[in-house]
Amino acid sequence: MSGDFHLLLMAVFLGLATASLLPFLLYRMVTGEYTVAAVNGVTLLLLISAFAYSWVTGRTEGTRRMAVVYLGLACFVLVNVVGHVPYWVYPIVVANFMLVGWRFALIVNISMVVAVTLGAPFFQDASEAITFLGSVIMVGLFSMIFVVNTNFHRDRLSEMVSRDALTGALNRRVLRDDLTDAIARSKRHRHPVAVALLDLDNFKQVNDTQGHEVGDQVLIDLTRIVDSQSRKSDRFYRLGGEEFVLLLDYTDREGAETALGKLSALLRSGLRSPTGPVTVSIGVAIHEPQETWSQWLARADQAMYHAKSEGKDRVVFAD
Repeated sequence: MSGDFHLLLMAVFLGLATASLLPFLLYRMVTGEYTVAAVNGVTLLLLISAFAYSWVTGRTEGTRRMAVVYLGLACFVLVNVVGHVPYWVYPIVVANFMLVGWRFALIVNISMVVAVTLGAPFFQDASEAITFLGSVIMVGLFSMIFVVNTNFHRDRLSEMVSRDALTGALNRRVLRDDLTDAIARSKRHRHPVAVALLDLDNFKQVNDTQGHEVGDQVLIDLTRIVDSQSRKSDRFYRLGGEEFVLLLDYTDREGAETALGKLSALLRSGLRSPTGPVTVSIGVAIHEPQETWSQWLARADQAMYHAKSEGKDRVVFAD
C-alpha cells in the first residue's frame, strides 16, 4: 500500500513538473537561454527516469531521495549561477516534504535555502534576504506540519484496515501482497522462505461448549504467543476463523522445523480453555521456484490437513 501511494505521488509530481517545466524549456530554447534550458531539460529527464525505474522495480525510496537532492541542486544553480529570482524555491520546498520523509526533506531544504540566501546575487540589502528567508521558513513549516499530520493519519488508517480487530494480527487483505513480495525477495536474494498455516484443533467445540468469549480469548492468546516467538522479519496473519498464517522469511526447512517445533510446544503448554489445553495443527511449505503465492499457500494448507488426519497437534511439511 505504501509503495503504491508513493508511486502515485511520484506520478502526480511528474505530471505537475512536466506541465510547469516544459513550457519554460521551450521558451528558453527559443530565446537562446541554453543554460537554463539545459537545467530544465536535465531535471525533466531525471524525473522521468526516476519514475520509470520505480514503475519497473517497485522501489521508490531511493529514487525519491535522489530527485529531492537534484531539485535542490537545480534550484541553487538557477539562482546562484544563472541569477534567476528564487521563485522555484517555494514549490521545491513543498515538493520535497511531499516526496520524502520530513527529516530528510528538512536537511535538503535547509541546505538549499541557506545556500540560495547566502549566494543569491540579486538581494539589494539584508532586509530583502531576511524577508525571503522568513517567507520560505513559513512555507516550509506549514508544509512540514501538513505532511507529518497527513502521514500520521494515513499510517493509522493503513494500520486499521490491515489488522484483525480481535487479535491484532495482520488480516488477509495484506497477505497476498506480502506473499508476493516475499517470493520476489527470495528470487532476488536467492534465499529460502517458508509459510506455515496454523489451525486450532477442535475449536468449534470450544466455542459451542464454552462460549465465544472463551474462544475469542484463545485466539488472542494464540496471537500473543506467536508474536512473542517471532522475529522482526516474520509476519503473522489471521486468515479467517481459527486459521492463521505465519510467514517465515530467510528460513529453510531445517530452520522452519526448529522454529515451528518450538512454537508448537509453546502453544501446547500455553493455550488453555476451561476444559483443558487447546492444540494447534501446522502445515508448512518452503517456496519452490516458479510457484505462485496461491500455489504456495495451498501446499501449506494441504500439509495442515495432513497434520489433522495424522492425529492433530503436530507440524507437517509439504513434500
